[in-house]
Amino acid sequence: MRGLLCVVSVVLGMTAAVPAQAGDQPDWQQLSAAQRDVLAPLGGDWNHLDDDRRRKWLDLAQRFPSMTPDEQARMRARMSYWSSLTPEERVEARERYKRLQAMPPDQREALARKWEAYESLSREERKRFNDSQRPAEKAPGAAAATPVRK
Repeated sequence: MRGLLCVVSVVLGMTAAVPAQAGDQPDWQQLSAAQRDVLAPLGGDWNHLDDDRRRKWLDLAQRFPSMTPDEQARMRARMSYWSSLTPEERVEARERYKRLQAMPPDQREALARKWEAYESLSREERKRFNDSQRPAEKAPGAAAATPVRK
């Protein structure tokens, strides 16, 4: 009996660890009206998202009603922004996020302080700062660093 319990628990553990099969998550038209309402900014991309991404967004849609109005507004703005990104920009954003998460906590905190300082700047100060961070443009007619072949 004890051996049977061990086998059953191992089998159950293995099946619990099996990742969701492709196509497990619903297509846009299969979502409830409430889910489509919350996830509306992603509607155009939904059927192209992989199951893991759909699952994450569905988890968010489930938590959405319990969020404060400010949190809901912020989440909708983030979804809208995300849906406006090109696939390449999304990959880049994911990579930046991974690099940020890999940073030691003290470096992350320092970066957060710098970001807060940047956020506190006026629009004009931000523009001056951003302009100062761009590489200097060459004067019109300046020679190219590498010759152009014709």
